Amino acid sequence: MNYLAPVRIPMFEPFYKKFDNIFSEPSQRENFRLYGNGLMLEIKRKNIWYITEHIPETDYQPVHHFMHDAPWDEVRLNDQRVEMMNSNKSTRSCHDGYVVVDDTGNPKSGDSTHATRKQWIGSLGKVEQGQVVVTSHYVDSRKDWPIDHRPYLPQKWVEERNASLIDNPVDNPDKEPYVFKSKLELGLELVDDTIKRGIRFSHLLIDAWYGNSPDFIKGVESRKRLYITSLYANRHVYCPGEESIEEHSVKELVTSLEDDAFSEVDYTKANGKTQKAYVADTILKVKNLPGEHRVLIVKPTPQEKDMDKIDVLMSNDTLSDVASMLRGWSFRDSIDKFYLRGKDDLGFDQYQVRDDRPIRRHWYMVFLMYSFIIWHRQCGSFKKWSTHACKTFGRLLDVIRTKLMLYFYKWCVANPQRWHDFLHNEKGIPMVEIMS
Repeated sequence: MNYLAPVRIPMFEPFYKKFDNIFSEPSQRENFRLYGNGLMLEIKRKNIWYITEHIPETDYQPVHHFMHDAPWDEVRLNDQRVEMMNSNKSTRSCHDGYVVVDDTGNPKSGDSTHATRKQWIGSLGKVEQGQVVVTSHYVDSRKDWPIDHRPYLPQKWVEERNASLIDNPVDNPDKEPYVFKSKLELGLELVDDTIKRGIRFSHLLIDAWYGNSPDFIKGVESRKRLYITSLYANRHVYCPGEESIEEHSVKELVTSLEDDAFSEVDYTKANGKTQKAYVADTILKVKNLPGEHRVLIVKPTPQEKDMDKIDVLMSNDTLSDVASMLRGWSFRDSIDKFYLRGKDDLGFDQYQVRDDRPIRRHWYMVFLMYSFIIWHRQCGSFKKWSTHACKTFGRLLDVIRTKLMLYFYKWCVANPQRWHDFLHNEKGIPMVEIMS
C-alpha cells in the first residue's frame, strides 16, 4: 500500500522542523514535508505527479508551485543540512574520513530539459541524451552523506542558449548569459566548497577520469590536499634514476616488473573485510605533472598480467603505509553506491521538471532525505522504530516505508469517509465495490 497519509508524520517531524526557518509560508512547510515523504515511497516514479497521486486530498498544482516557483532558497536548505550533519557528534566529518568527487548522468529524452545534450552517461555506459551533474560526497567507516552538487552545462548547449538570448532580448530581458565550466572546473569548485565548509577529511578520492587530468591534479595539489587516484594503462610515466630518461606507458611498466617487486599486504576494506593484495610501492615521474609521485601497483597475485585486474594508484601522500592507502581507496565507490541508492530508491533522476532551479531543488531534496536516513541510523532512531537489526540501507528504507504504511492505515481507519472519497473520486473505484 504505497500511499501517504495527508498529515504530518511524527517520525519525520523533529527532522523537518530543523528546516522550517527556510520557508516563509505555512503552505511551503506542508509541501516540503509532502515532497520529502513522497521521495521515500516505493512508487514507479518520484516526480510531482506520481507523488501527489499517492497522497489523498493532495493537488498537483500546489506541490508543483512549491518546487518550481515558490520563493525559498534551496542553497540555504543544503547549507543548513550540511551544517547539521557536520556539527552532530554522531554524523560529523572526521579527520580519518574521505571526500569523493565524481559525476553522474541522468538519461533524458528530447532536449527541452535544462542542459540536456548527447554526452557520456555513466549509468548507461555510452553516449546518450541526458543531463550530467558533478557532486561531492563525505564518507568514513561509520557513515556517508552528500555534500553539494554542480550541474554541468555542455559547451554547445551554452553557446546555443547564449545565442538565443542575443537573438531574443525582448523575451529574455533580465536573463544572464550562461557560463561554460568543464567538469574538471566544477570538481575543483566542489573541493573548495568542501574546504570552506570546514569538512574534515584525510584524502580526496578521485575518479580516474579526473585523476588523469594534469590540470585537475595540479589544482588539488595547489590546495595542499592529499589525494588518491587511479592511473589509466596508457598514461605515460618516467622512472627516476634511469641513465636515459625513457618514457613508459603504465601498462609497459606494470608488465615489465618481476614478481619479486611485489610485497604481500593485508588490509581492511571499507566494508570491514580483510583483503590480501600484492603491491609494488614506487616513486615515479608522471608525464605533464611536476615533481615525483607515489605510485602503487596493486595485483591480486604477483603473477597477474591482466590490466583489468590490476589497480595502479597515484598519490601525493608519501608517508602513509600501503595498507592505509589501499583501505582509503576502497571507500571511493561510496559515491557510486549513493548514486545507485539515490536513483533507484529516492528518485534522483526521476524529475519531470525541465528548468534549472526546480531540478536543483529536486536534487537537494534527495540529498536531504538520504541524510534523514543516515542521521537517524547514526543517532539510534531505528532501534526505536524496529526490533530487527537494520544493517543495510535497503533495510533502513524498508523500515521507514513500513512505518509510513502503518501511519496511512491508521489514517484510513480514523477517516473512512475521506479514504472512500479518495478511492471513488480520485481513483475511479465504484462505490459499491468500496463498501462491499
